[in-house]
Amino acid sequence: MTDLTRRNFIKALGMTGVAAPLQFLHAKELGNVPEISASVFPWDLADEGIENVLDNLQGRAGANSIYMCNLSQSIRPFRGGDYPHNPVRKSYTCEDCHIYWKPDMKHYGKIKPLRTKRDFLAKSDWVEDLTTALRKRKMKSAVELFHAWIDPIRLQEELPDAIQINVFGKPVITHNYKEPVVCHNSPEFQEYAVGLYSDLAANYDLDYIQTCLVPYVLPIKYLVQNIPPDPIEWALVAPEKGGCFCNNCVLAAKKKGFDLEEAKKELLILAKQDKKAIMDSGITAEEYLKQNPVLKRWLDFRCESINNFFHLISTAAKSFNPKIDIRWNHYVRTHSYYSGIDLPSFMNHIDSIRANAFVEHQDNMKLVHEKVKYLENFEKVAGDHVHWVAALDIRGKNPAILEKSAELSSYTGCDGYALSHYGGAQLKNLDAVKRGLQKSKWSKHFR
Repeated sequence: MTDLTRRNFIKALGMTGVAAPLQFLHAKELGNVPEISASVFPWDLADEGIENVLDNLQGRAGANSIYMCNLSQSIRPFRGGDYPHNPVRKSYTCEDCHIYWKPDMKHYGKIKPLRTKRDFLAKSDWVEDLTTALRKRKMKSAVELFHAWIDPIRLQEELPDAIQINVFGKPVITHNYKEPVVCHNSPEFQEYAVGLYSDLAANYDLDYIQTCLVPYVLPIKYLVQNIPPDPIEWALVAPEKGGCFCNNCVLAAKKKGFDLEEAKKELLILAKQDKKAIMDSGITAEEYLKQNPVLKRWLDFRCESINNFFHLISTAAKSFNPKIDIRWNHYVRTHSYYSGIDLPSFMNHIDSIRANAFVEHQDNMKLVHEKVKYLENFEKVAGDHVHWVAALDIRGKNPAILEKSAELSSYTGCDGYALSHYGGAQLKNLDAVKRGLQKSKWSKHFR
């Protein structure tokens, strides 16, 4: 990238994409060890000690892959309560969207990453320290960039033109943190994204970089377990609840031959309709989109924008480390097309997926069996294309539920598990994962 500026690098790639090679073996293939990944926060490592955390995850849960969360938000533990085994604190209030490595500023443009200012964290490069410890144990090392990469106050003050806006011209508010969300077609944000991935790929011995960055917003009720069988309401509310119709999107759409300003006129009319009457009519989302091709074209454009965004960051990261794996945390359980993720085309721009379907924190075995069915369907879509791991929520109160999920989910076609999040998990839950693995398809690896 020495002959190209960050901005010219982004422009040169345009809107086309290429498939990236896989870097992980499929555990479904005979004899391969499954990937058992787990997430940690830097304060977990600081408070409990890196070696102690790794002893617990590797020894008690069979983990062989650890990723450290950066750019986190809110208070941890996320669902409230106290940390079950942290010797220093009962909870932790995150610094919004800060990083815990020492950034190489030559990779960044207008937007610079904010490094932690907390004294007990700022003295160390936690990505380097964790990776060094993991390599001694022959474990995989990774970083996750969380839901938002720029803190909301900074976004509104420094980059107001990069905020997603809905069809009514109002800022789009995220479903999880109730704050404005950034537009992926913003050149400044694309430059920042390329910088983050380039910095990590160039300067750290990582196996993968994972993210659950919010693409396009959905109402919060669609992220719970009781998901409607047909996404008709998703189609009806998308222009109103999500974005984006900003100037950056208008320009990006024009390059694709799509007149977004003209489309907005029709989408505004659709957004003002009596949505309940339409849903009561029994029409399906597929039928509704056929009747409203402009809406379908807009939804397609959003997916094209996300594909382009991940093509940019993947290509940049692989220019520094061709073996780096770009992993998507698929936290929208189904109907993800309405959040901007069209899996069949999106998989051309990533290497692996973390399939998120948290049920283990609920004391309900029926949900475990429903999850297994979901993962079996996920395998039909993704199994021949990418390495994928199934998320297990280790923060519940019933180890028996977790143990059963760790046993049954192995037969769905996944290539392993992702355990979330260590700090909020009772240690007996780690033991439950191990017991489940000992009964799983991969039992011979966990005796």
